[in-house]
Amino acid sequence: MTINILILGAGFGGLQAATRLKEELNDSVDITLIDKNDSFLIGFTKFDVMFGRRSSEEVKSYYKDLGIEGVNFVQDTIVDIDTDNKIVKTISADFSYDYLIVALGADLAPEAIPGFVEDGYEFYSLRGAEKINPVINDFESGNLLISIFSKPYKCPPAPYEAAFQLHDLFVKKGIRDNINMKMLIPGPIPLPIAKNVSAEIEKLLKERNIELLKKHKVVELNPVKKEAMIENNDSVSYDLFIGIPVHKSPKVIQDSALGNNGWVSVSKDNLETNFEKVYAIGDVTSIPVGDLAVPKAGALAEDAANVVANDIVNKIQKGEKNYSYEATGSCYLEFGSGEVSKINTNFLGGTEPQITLEGPSIDFRNDKENFEKERIKKWFK
Repeated sequence: MTINILILGAGFGGLQAATRLKEELNDSVDITLIDKNDSFLIGFTKFDVMFGRRSSEEVKSYYKDLGIEGVNFVQDTIVDIDTDNKIVKTISADFSYDYLIVALGADLAPEAIPGFVEDGYEFYSLRGAEKINPVINDFESGNLLISIFSKPYKCPPAPYEAAFQLHDLFVKKGIRDNINMKMLIPGPIPLPIAKNVSAEIEKLLKERNIELLKKHKVVELNPVKKEAMIENNDSVSYDLFIGIPVHKSPKVIQDSALGNNGWVSVSKDNLETNFEKVYAIGDVTSIPVGDLAVPKAGALAEDAANVVANDIVNKIQKGEKNYSYEATGSCYLEFGSGEVSKINTNFLGGTEPQITLEGPSIDFRNDKENFEKERIKKWFK
């Protein structure tokens, strides 16, 4: 009897899980991959759109060109996950499963901060990156605020990458002295889970005259007064406001038995949920690391996909190998002027998280470009 494996979400985690499972199990399984979108893009390419280095079409890879042989892709919206009856409902059909991998990511909720939709900009969506491009190109003077509203959010270094690249843009245009740049963060350091990287980020912000306002949680924008309201009733004025939207788990997860305060809880060992043969990987999960959590990042979702694929293969083939998720991966941090740093992580493999920062250096530019090329080549024709 053929085993049905259903994968919800075709981001880093979903694509890698489908690839590994098909490689390992071939025709002994039917694999269906469902996503509401028609295309995939690597998160950091949105900066290329934001700064006009590439168009939106140039950073997209369409699922019609999926190169994972034998995987059935369905573009549809998931409306219900029934773990009791092992059925997933979409707008158009019902899908049964023997194994389920939930990789639905995190949704953006810009409406969660009053005034932000009306008078703020973001670069976390492709549409937001497109919209902000002419705005930053026309901005010549005044107060520019970059705010992280709350945690968790995808790709923790990204807000600082935006600040560094904006600084570089304004320097090249000869207008940097006319612009007062400030970063507002809700916590005491830039990246609480990586104190060494936080120290480097703080140093580089200071070198670029970008003021870091710690414990400044923005709760509302006043578009009339052009003020960002802070949780302690203070306010900061702005001429241009850029925010990292509040993140939330998809509604179908919140409405399902998998939801736990919004995010999905999993075993640290094999990323299985409380339901047998149901796994969750990537941004949709919340995995504790001490008082914090594993960050939401594509490379870590890819690592999680490999662990889940190993575990499913082990169960189907009745193997005895034990696999555990260590949350290992590498990501890249843009500093402007062509310089890139590489952050290497292992969050769960030791007694405490291991995070190292290499660079910044122009040498890591090729590394970053190859990271994108290798994955597109692996997953698409």
